[in-house]
Amino acid sequence: MEVLRVSGEPEVAEVAVLRFRGDDQYCVETVDGLAPPEPRARKWVVNVSTQFGCPVGCPFCDAAQSYAGNPTAEELLAQVRWALARHPEHVGSCGKLKVHFARMGEPSFNDAVLEAIARLPEEISTPGLWACVATVAPRGRNAWFERLREVKESSFRGRFQLQFSVQSTSAADRVRLTPIAHWSLAEIAAYGARFHRTGDRKVVLNFALARAVEFEPAVVASTFDSAHFAVKITPVNPTARGAEAGFETVLRSERAEAVAAARDALLARGFDVVLSVGESGEDRIGSNCGQAVRVARPVRALPPEHHARLAPSAPAGNR
Repeated sequence: MEVLRVSGEPEVAEVAVLRFRGDDQYCVETVDGLAPPEPRARKWVVNVSTQFGCPVGCPFCDAAQSYAGNPTAEELLAQVRWALARHPEHVGSCGKLKVHFARMGEPSFNDAVLEAIARLPEEISTPGLWACVATVAPRGRNAWFERLREVKESSFRGRFQLQFSVQSTSAADRVRLTPIAHWSLAEIAAYGARFHRTGDRKVVLNFALARAVEFEPAVVASTFDSAHFAVKITPVNPTARGAEAGFETVLRSERAEAVAAARDALLARGFDVVLSVGESGEDRIGSNCGQAVRVARPVRALPPEHHARLAPSAPAGNR
């Protein structure tokens, strides 16, 4: 693994462009981030790319501009080791160390993601370890999702977060925003009800709301059980592809009040609801979902001594 670039703000997040196999097409982006105002000792978030680019092609995501296949489990874990090696003093004592398989790529298209998640407890010896997967729920990957349930039960019961990137309550809008065959809302509801067990974190329905995209609380309430699901509403983050396609976020527009009303309607129906706008610094850094720093900024290789300092060969849990 080579470190081509590290950029960002240490008090918010830093994004690394990492190259594998000595070839530029096998590059990923990995985020070493915080959850301001929480200090790293309390909450630390590592975002891992699950594919070399992404084949889904969402029109507001810069990762969709290239795709070169899947990293191996070892290459996935190497991304985690890169982040952990930067702050070894916090590895064993962090209150919540969340490894989020959701930077570039669709996790369910890569079987190695399941192996990497299962190996995380061996890599990171800390009671604060959490795993997270964000997915668009592609059709035809049912076996992968069933195996994910098994991995969660065996290794991360009560310390796992599953997020479905739903984007809209309209089937037509979902086809436009997620241009691959994917589960219907009813299929997500059925799977999530089986996935969530007593003591687990609720399954999250994420809506990155753009203008002219339907979001009806009544559809959410009639399809999903608030005992198993929570709702997260986020902006459409600024990206090159999103700008070209004319996507504008709702949360930072005159429709923000309508979103607040929708939130209140869901709260009244018993749902946990989060409006997650995030730090403005995350947009500058390019650490938010859908952003790709290689699109916005040129990348050059760092000197070899930087590789050695940031990319140890030994697993973090064995140091």
